[in-house]
Amino acid sequence: MLQQILAACGAISIVGGAGAVIYKVVHPAFKFKNRVEKLEDHSEKDYKRIVAIEEMQRQQSKSLAALLNHQITGNGIENMKKIRDELLESIIDQ
Repeated sequence: MLQQILAACGAISIVGGAGAVIYKVVHPAFKFKNRVEKLEDHSEKDYKRIVAIEEMQRQQSKSLAALLNHQITGNGIENMKKIRDELLESIIDQ
């Protein structure tokens, strides 16, 4: 009888130890998966923001070019033309 109780306790101990090992292996994998999903979500949001910022910068550059063209009729026409040409080149390169 004592041997059966000890055998049952040993079996419980072995199953518990195996369960603990499996938990220690599987749990970090689930944590890692959740972290990767969060990072992918953040990456997608950041990409959308960067695209929006780039579009905004293009529009600002176009506006600046329009202002420069408007100012060409004043003093420093040659310098304004040079700046305008450089700005237009950067707009085209984008």
